[in-house]
Amino acid sequence: MTANESQPLLPEPTTKLRDIPRATYIGLVIGALGFVISLSSTTSSTVNGVQTACSYQDYGAMIAAALCLVCAVAGIVQRRKHPYQYPVQQWIVYVLAGVLTVLAVVHALRGFAVIGGPC
Repeated sequence: MTANESQPLLPEPTTKLRDIPRATYIGLVIGALGFVISLSSTTSSTVNGVQTACSYQDYGAMIAAALCLVCAVAGIVQRRKHPYQYPVQQWIVYVLAGVLTVLAVVHALRGFAVIGGPC
């Protein structure tokens, strides 16, 4: 028996949506919900009717950013550890992980009021 005969063959890579790791789907849903759900805090101070300081943070966006990153990594790990369960082509998982990373950056910028916010 040779080394090639002892290892089972991997299934043919697919592009079917049902073969994408579940963590990736969960991350995409969280990324979309991060634009809708907001848990924010605003503090401001005024002196003689003039606003002198303002602070804004959206904790919902920060949580969405962290969860998007976790789901991106989990999707890659799921695909690499279980290629029989998730036979989707690996580059598709990497592209979707990139999309989740971009969503995480956007949500982090929103969370710290670099993008948007009342201040």
